[in-house]
Amino acid sequence: MSALAIEITGERTAVARGAGAEEVELTADKGQSIHAVIAAYSRKHSADAGAPVEVVVNEAGRTNYLTVTPDGNVSRSLPTGPIVAAAADAREVPQVDAAPEPVTMSVTAKSQQSDVAEELAGEPELAPADVAPEPVTMSVAPIGHLPVSAPDAVRREGNVRQRPPVPWQRPNPDTSVRRSQAHTSTRSTRPAMSVLAAPEITPGSNEPARTGIRGRLNAVLNLGLAPKSESAEMRQRAAIATITGPIPGFSIVTVANPKGGVGKTPIAVGLNAVIAQHRGAGSTVCADVAEVGGSLADRVSVPPRAGQDVLALVAAHAAAPGSIRPSELSRFLSRQPGGEDIVAGTFDGFDSAALRYDDVESLANVLSEHREILIADTGNNRLAGSWQWATSNANVLVVPVPLRRDAAAAAHRMLLDLAATAGSHILARTIVVITDGPGDAPMVEIEAVDAFLEVGVHSVRRMPFEPLFASGERIATPQLRSTTTESLTVVASTVIDLIAHAAL
Repeated sequence: MSALAIEITGERTAVARGAGAEEVELTADKGQSIHAVIAAYSRKHSADAGAPVEVVVNEAGRTNYLTVTPDGNVSRSLPTGPIVAAAADAREVPQVDAAPEPVTMSVTAKSQQSDVAEELAGEPELAPADVAPEPVTMSVAPIGHLPVSAPDAVRREGNVRQRPPVPWQRPNPDTSVRRSQAHTSTRSTRPAMSVLAAPEITPGSNEPARTGIRGRLNAVLNLGLAPKSESAEMRQRAAIATITGPIPGFSIVTVANPKGGVGKTPIAVGLNAVIAQHRGAGSTVCADVAEVGGSLADRVSVPPRAGQDVLALVAAHAAAPGSIRPSELSRFLSRQPGGEDIVAGTFDGFDSAALRYDDVESLANVLSEHREILIADTGNNRLAGSWQWATSNANVLVVPVPLRRDAAAAAHRMLLDLAATAGSHILARTIVVITDGPGDAPMVEIEAVDAFLEVGVHSVRRMPFEPLFASGERIATPQLRSTTTESLTVVASTVIDLIAHAAL
């Protein structure tokens, strides 16, 4: 593995030095961060070398070790060998104990981090022009001290309400361990599979490449070249394989951010469509659980008819509990072209009633009998009973965050409050989706991403700018940019992976 040492010498300057190479001066233009320049240089260095590069970044006495691969992935690591000194007056190469391979550090560890490390992880990975950059997990420096709101119990009609147990709730980990131990103690220890079994086949590896240079050669010359194992196309195929995998029963995916206009509904619509595309029609349903109807009905391809809303379905269930069969359920759902279903919220009107905690719970009870996944599109009122139910019962929490300080701060406070009231375990099932859009401030990303990782969220993903999402028009998934579809696929695979491992 080759080495690259970089020393930041000023606010806009740095010096890069590689083994056997002359020093290269890096300079950031006006309005550009030196960290972005270092990130681009390191990725290009790795891509040109065609092999992973160990990068050592020195800034104000702090040293960070990173490993950059040719496809743009970045991981924190301990040094694996001699590292070239970055200072201009260096004459010797310091030696360090060699390790057999880089040791990746946990993103939730509260260790010293540098802005350069996070800029590297936050940049889109290098790929051919027709292959969309996959969202990457990022880690950067703290956003500062944001206030933690006082713990709020779920309140309804002025009284403190304890959340009742639900049939799809995950079992207590301690109980699961005891049951597992009791079960395995009486079970035979026979091997599960013969050693003569055929080797495992990587999902999609037997199909010819459709993108990149190999995809173009296949199309022009009618060849059957398979994609490289580490290519972006194979990562997409692996993500699709994850989406189609088994999950333990009915699961709830809640899309939440108390700040309005951050893209909750487009993300919910997109995830609903991608999951249904790969898991099959009728496997997932997206419901508008805003206290008073949100914009879900205005953003889907096929708008709901009168009576296809949450309260109508809840009322039918209350009139005849347990009697709603699939054919009856379809009267309250709006089927979209991709096979996914949606349930509209309660529309704002003179006689309309706000959606309550018990209403959403009844909705979930009905849907749990006929669907695998409920995607809850929440509103902006954190005190609403419907919002409280959706966040406290979420198997996975998806938090869209544009690159705006107000939206990032609102999401950060929300997560701190949820950790204080529902427990820190919810953060380990939280995915933050950083979105691009007009008017966003890229300088917020470094602080925001680290703040989310600092509180313990599972991962931070990146979503490219999607004009159809920003337009406010109805979302027809075939019209989405390929980069958007591929990013949604990665987020969906992370969601399914969290659901699948929730019972382990």
